Amino acid sequence: MGFQISNSILLITCGLAVYSVQTPIQTEVIDFDDPWDYKVAPHNQALLSSEGNHHSLTSTLRMSKNQDLFGDDEETLQDLGADHSSLTGRLTCATCRLGVSLLKSEVDKDGTFEEIKEKFVSICVGFRIETEPVCNGVYDIYGPVVLPALKMTKLNSEQICKMFMEERCGDVENPLHDWTVDLRNEGSEKGIWDSPLPKEDAPTFKVLQLSDTHFDPDYTEGSPANCQEPLCCRNYSTPTEKVEVQRAGKWGTFGKCDTPQVLFEAMLSHIARQHPDIDYVIWTGDIPPHDIWNQTKEQNIDNIRFTIGKLFETFPNIPIFPALGNHEGIPAGNFPPPWIKSKDQSIDWLYEEVSKEWSKWLPSEVNETLSHGGFYSVLIRPKFRLISLNMNYCYSLSWWLFLNSTDPAKELKWLVHELDLAEEKSEKVHIIGHVPPGASDCLKMWSKNYYDIINRYRDTVVAQFFGHTHNDEFEVFYMDNKTEQASGIAYIGPVVTTYEYLNPAYRIYYVDADTDNPTREVIDHETWIMDLVRSNSNPDSEPIWRKLYSARSAYGMTSLRPAEWSKLIERILQDSKLFDRFYRYFYAGSPARPKCDTAKCKLDIICGLKSGKSHEVESLCRREKAFLSDE
Repeated sequence: MGFQISNSILLITCGLAVYSVQTPIQTEVIDFDDPWDYKVAPHNQALLSSEGNHHSLTSTLRMSKNQDLFGDDEETLQDLGADHSSLTGRLTCATCRLGVSLLKSEVDKDGTFEEIKEKFVSICVGFRIETEPVCNGVYDIYGPVVLPALKMTKLNSEQICKMFMEERCGDVENPLHDWTVDLRNEGSEKGIWDSPLPKEDAPTFKVLQLSDTHFDPDYTEGSPANCQEPLCCRNYSTPTEKVEVQRAGKWGTFGKCDTPQVLFEAMLSHIARQHPDIDYVIWTGDIPPHDIWNQTKEQNIDNIRFTIGKLFETFPNIPIFPALGNHEGIPAGNFPPPWIKSKDQSIDWLYEEVSKEWSKWLPSEVNETLSHGGFYSVLIRPKFRLISLNMNYCYSLSWWLFLNSTDPAKELKWLVHELDLAEEKSEKVHIIGHVPPGASDCLKMWSKNYYDIINRYRDTVVAQFFGHTHNDEFEVFYMDNKTEQASGIAYIGPVVTTYEYLNPAYRIYYVDADTDNPTREVIDHETWIMDLVRSNSNPDSEPIWRKLYSARSAYGMTSLRPAEWSKLIERILQDSKLFDRFYRYFYAGSPARPKCDTAKCKLDIICGLKSGKSHEVESLCRREKAFLSDE
């Protein structure tokens, strides 16, 4: 997830973080050429046995109708001062430009890192932006990346903020970051979404999605849950002044708190009991907690090893397919492309670690792409492929991309090559990753190229799965902005962490399995949550888990094909009760969710569902904007 701190601290991390040593800023001569040959032979031995658990679609749908436990009953909502608007949504372009300009001014003066640090801490503490330990920590962790990257970039402050904020910064030319990935022909006019739906009694695979675990080893029951730091619920959290202290619950806490170990272990135990027939798991990233000012590589590695160990212990015989989250990097969000050769700056330490740890589930054939760029492709069943992307190469807070954002690590060229081969073999493909391509913190040109790839291979890529936003939502892909012909669907799953106003949750998908000509589409999905209020009210008992909803039953959908999701957006737009239901699920049924009773809030939610392409709200959402403005 993006950094949920404050406008001011983001300004500082963008513009004033520096090394804490008394030497000038060191830069290196960078050759952006990446000699890696992306045409790697794909993995071709199916990992999932043909004797998997084939579940009846008929019984699944019957269960869905009978077990939607919440319905539309009235809830008592908890007012915790929640604000739905995102951090980047509250930051203005003028503020961004000011921060970057201040930084460039200091860099141009050739001041020492220690001199600039003194100014940084003085501003950060003096204006009560954050506590002194946080100010120092942000400075020391982000400086070694931010200053060298921004000193070497050829972009000015307007261009940098345009890349980061796009639509809110107006028309700013940025030719150095305008690029296109080559595609072959346009593909067929008639394809997979025109084929008959799978039969009601067709077999399905049962797939678990886990996302954004954000395990916090320092979480302490009874500690301050409302604190001055960006992450609370620790024994050293500083209570918020002049406000009654709220205490961290045993199983987790609404607010700026991450996942305690007891919650993570209880969730895995519950899933193993409730769903012993899972065929495979997709795990869409973000393992470390949100203490971005206080992290080290060693701590992240320990966290990764612990979390992987628990998953392997719980599901010893079930394939697990992971993707990298932005918080796995140090600093969080930092994923230098392969053309960064310096050992101090390289991300190789992380790729080496996950290559070793993920070998519990992944074949050795993926090591080349995993070591090069943190992505891979595996064959799950004959003619059914899964591709895990490193979405951090589109992440706008990955600072080295301000030097060169053109297809980092050749990931999209590799993706096109994989999809070409899959198309030739009539394979169907699922894509997993962390940052959704339509998210506001995915760079516009990367997102545009990815969007074009999905449209080109719309008959091959039948489902996409992401996390990162911490909300239960989706993104529809369209062939163009005029006809609104839906071409693809990306699911954004609910998350394990409570950060910030969420019940802990996970997702179960039912996927068309081994029939005569399987589409491999998602037939239905269901979201399961832990009732945090009831669980914490009786901490000596096991936490209470329940199924929140099933998609087809809750929304009255005949299928989960892209066109049906597009129709649902229209229904949500016009039906306030249906919007309220969707919004409840958006926050995993949490009674602490912020209110969304304004046209602007509804527009933000609904336009996000149409935005598989980042920073295109104005073109993708004109009609919805006009409709809500007339209410």
